[in-house]
Amino acid sequence: MKKILSFALVLVMIFTLVGALASCGGKVELVSVDATDLLQEDFGIAVKKNSPELLAAVNAVVDAWVADGTMQKYVDYYTDLAKYAEGEAASAPNAGDLKTSWDFGTATDVITVYTESGFAPFEFIHDGAVVGVDIAIMSQVALNMGKKIEIKDIAFDTIPTSVKSATGLAVGAAGMTITDDRREEVDFSSIYFSSTLVIVSAKDVAYDSVADLAGLKVGVQEGTSGDLIISAAKSEAGHKYETENDAGEPVEVVVKAAGADVKQYKQYALALADLKAGRIDAILMDKLPAQTMLAADK
Repeated sequence: MKKILSFALVLVMIFTLVGALASCGGKVELVSVDATDLLQEDFGIAVKKNSPELLAAVNAVVDAWVADGTMQKYVDYYTDLAKYAEGEAASAPNAGDLKTSWDFGTATDVITVYTESGFAPFEFIHDGAVVGVDIAIMSQVALNMGKKIEIKDIAFDTIPTSVKSATGLAVGAAGMTITDDRREEVDFSSIYFSSTLVIVSAKDVAYDSVADLAGLKVGVQEGTSGDLIISAAKSEAGHKYETENDAGEPVEVVVKAAGADVKQYKQYALALADLKAGRIDAILMDKLPAQTMLAADK
């Protein structure tokens, strides 16, 4: 009898182990959910201070493209191209009447464009080159000014300082949120795109607020809005912003995520790998790049 019980126990242990291994090897389904306790984020091109001609030229392109719908067409096109670049789509999208290449001719004057190429559809690598919405904007700006662009693909958190310290005309074109702190180093163009922050996590947990991230391991790209917000939220003071109540009166909102363990990454792809491996619990990032990233991952 003891032998039978022992054999049965061994079988139970074996099936339990096999089940656990199968579970570990399964693909975790991920989702992105809007952070309901945060405001909308507005993107602008960061322009080196005291460059009025360059700022005016950037605004001329941004304002025109936003007004006539061209900006949204570029967002849609480069979103689809990013999917193709990742092998998700069988064929490249049709650009239609959108310009996707720019001939700068014999131009010698340079506008240095600082970016970080892991933020599709605003900038990403395709056919060995950095392309995307921001690159399209700055290519048209350079063409209008009789100049050419030189792209510098660098760490995101160093972009404002790089623009500030550049010796010639320079911009930061990297899906960069307009903030008061960044305005101390650069000037910003008109808003060309607005987004919300989302929380990427396993579908079975699906966090929908920064407050839900209290005590969890949270991945962010270093220097991004997600990094700044969760780093403030985990502090005693919390992340603060002003909005209006139903009566149109200004009110201050405080968002807290006490005990959050913030993990900074140079690229979202690295954060995604850690999320899938269970080394972090969630990623806090902008909505459209998150959707593009998850679509490519599928």
